[in-house]
Amino acid sequence: MMVFYTHRSALWTRTALFALLATPLWGCNPIDQRTFDPQAGRPPRVAAPALPVAAPGKPAFLQIIEGTPEEEYGPAVEKAAKLALSRKSNILFTVQGIAPMQKTPEAERETLHTLTQNLVSPVANHILAAGARPIQLDMRVSTDPTVHSNMVRIYVR
Repeated sequence: MMVFYTHRSALWTRTALFALLATPLWGCNPIDQRTFDPQAGRPPRVAAPALPVAAPGKPAFLQIIEGTPEEEYGPAVEKAAKLALSRKSNILFTVQGIAPMQKTPEAERETLHTLTQNLVSPVANHILAAGARPIQLDMRVSTDPTVHSNMVRIYVR
């Protein structure tokens, strides 16, 4: 009879000791994928559309409308880029091609591709010829419902 009583006492002591040691763990969260990645299990967020390059009212450094011969705008772009580089050597040139809105996505894609090849890239090449490094160029193309013809605007920062 004594053996049973001792065994029961030891069992009670072990249970009490375990409960005492486990008490701080009762408030803990179980380990799951959020332990290592707080964003796990949450639905993805849609990225906000890019902000316009220039704030309304901030004029472009240069603006070239499609149809202007390259012999006419090329020297002017190079001269302006050299002047800007002489004043600030780490300047950033943002060359933004802008086209009017099109009726279909395919037409819009084709217009932006043509604008890039025929106007944005040649303007960027003239800026590079003026002494700017490739890392100083930010080239973009977009459509704008307020414009009526293709153009390139150059912003500096």
